Amino acid sequence: MRKNRKQLTACLLAAAMTSSVITGCQQPEALPAQKQEAEESSVAKLHMPEKEEEESMEKQNYSKGKTWEAKEPEKAELSPEDYEGWNQLLAENEISEAFAEGLDRFAYESGSAVLKEVSDNGNYSPLSLYYTLALAGCGARGKTADQILEKLGVKDQKELAKQCRRLYQSYGYGSQRDQERMAHYGMEDYQSAIQLGNSLWISDQLNVYEEYQKLAAENFFASSYGVDFGKPDTGKRMGEWIAQKTNGILAPQLDIDPSTLLVILNTLYFYGGWAEPFSEEMTQEDVFYLENGGQDTVPYLNRTQREGAFKKGEGFTLSYLATNNGCRMMFLLPDEGRTVGEFLESPERLKEALEVEEDWVSGKVIWKVPKFDFGSSYPLQDILKAMGMERMFDGQAEFGGISPEPLMVSDVIQETHIGVDENGVEGAAYTMMAMARGAMIENEEIAEMILNRPFLFAIRDDYHGIWLFLGVCRNPEGESEERSAQQDLLLTSAPPMGLKDVLSSNMQQFIVQSGNYSWNWLENGKRAGIEACGSHPLGLDREKTDILKIPDYNGIKEVDYILSCTRMPKSVTVREWDISQLGKAETAEPSVKEYTGSWVIPLKPDKVYELIARWPEEELAKQGFFGEASYVVVTD
Repeated sequence: MRKNRKQLTACLLAAAMTSSVITGCQQPEALPAQKQEAEESSVAKLHMPEKEEEESMEKQNYSKGKTWEAKEPEKAELSPEDYEGWNQLLAENEISEAFAEGLDRFAYESGSAVLKEVSDNGNYSPLSLYYTLALAGCGARGKTADQILEKLGVKDQKELAKQCRRLYQSYGYGSQRDQERMAHYGMEDYQSAIQLGNSLWISDQLNVYEEYQKLAAENFFASSYGVDFGKPDTGKRMGEWIAQKTNGILAPQLDIDPSTLLVILNTLYFYGGWAEPFSEEMTQEDVFYLENGGQDTVPYLNRTQREGAFKKGEGFTLSYLATNNGCRMMFLLPDEGRTVGEFLESPERLKEALEVEEDWVSGKVIWKVPKFDFGSSYPLQDILKAMGMERMFDGQAEFGGISPEPLMVSDVIQETHIGVDENGVEGAAYTMMAMARGAMIENEEIAEMILNRPFLFAIRDDYHGIWLFLGVCRNPEGESEERSAQQDLLLTSAPPMGLKDVLSSNMQQFIVQSGNYSWNWLENGKRAGIEACGSHPLGLDREKTDILKIPDYNGIKEVDYILSCTRMPKSVTVREWDISQLGKAETAEPSVKEYTGSWVIPLKPDKVYELIARWPEEELAKQGFFGEASYVVVTD
């Protein structure tokens, strides 16, 4: 999912925002009093009466090109299994419903404006642009502040700073929780990330209020760097910072105008492994039909979901694939004879098409998804002016909360990258702002998501209800590269299995280690093997066994779980006993079901399940291993 980098030249006198964050999200209550005071301290002087504000500004300290290191949120001192503690911490960092709705409106309005002008492939991050505008908006005053806050959907700067801080911390704590839990369960190679980054790059010729730098550090976790924009290595340093924050996906070569005074940078990095990975064996080349009537042959990921979700709207079908970090990648396929451009014509049309709250149907979904890998770059100043934020671009712009010197925005640029393969989806974005001196219902329906013609896609963080990326794919072969060889993995023993409750809001995994197994692999060109023999599934000691608690969803008698594994097996046999038969292996007869290709398995409480997974020998040459393993799950 890497691409060749393009050189960007920007005449920047601006602010660039960036800081870092990672997976996880939920909904909070009130902050503890001590945290509340700390959170509000750096925004207490925002939006005070004009005369009082002018007097306050005169008393503020400011300096030229001062470096200010922001501290990331302190890591939570909670054990991986302290579910109550983690839920409470994430609740304390929940964003408000009004803030989430504002992010939603901004995504639809800006997404429609950006993508309707795209004639080929396009990928855009509304969240990255939102954070850039928010950091600038917290230093704006007067009409400039009013226009920015209105479009961001927040009433005042104090609330904006607080909500941005909470979202940042929610991603950070959620990521820590997920990574530590995966390591605790022996899955150190777990890959998942939603990471934000913010930073200020300040010319040694510009006076900046220390109070603004403090606000940026405490609420956006944005470090300030004093630089000389006349030196060639300044643009290089900024590009390296972007590369570090986006895991090397984006590494721009920035040529900064020497007269630049301030740059605000924001970055967003996303990686979500599919909750149910695609089998590489099922990847096949087929035709993709272009809008101009031409054709391309591209590789497609293939799968049939027996219990998927979709909705059919006016002229389109919408469905999604879940990722392992509580997000969804949405795909909108226009009906034959319709174009993707129709759904980008207005924010209202885009919102109507991507509506996630209602009209979903449960049924079979046949997936045929082209692998794609491309990047986009957009100048955004004209779009922001058209959206009603023109004030910040003229000589009358008010950024009196940033500097005693007049500033105006001269440029706003965003570059993104998106890639999809058998394992998951990876996306990255950075937004750079430049400022210059101024004057569900169940049925038997079937949806065919055969994405063999132009389609829309989007990545949504379901925990917070936030659109991370919106995009259009008109030609999957626009830019593609094979995924890095580091994804390759040789297994020398049976891997653990993960079970995820599909109805759970946090998609928490229950990890099951293999018991009995027979495993073979290639080592230095020679075949090696190992066998492990344990007891019968009903011979377990219940007191010493991890129990899978089946949730009670309004009396539903069985809950669907998604089976996941480092490398998915070819087939799984599920044997089921009643829990009362523990210790009676010689008399118990299980019910048996076979699964191939679909890994959604229904489980009931008070049962003993044995999952027998098989990786066939005929795949030895391709993946370097084969075998059979037994996994026992006791439910309550």
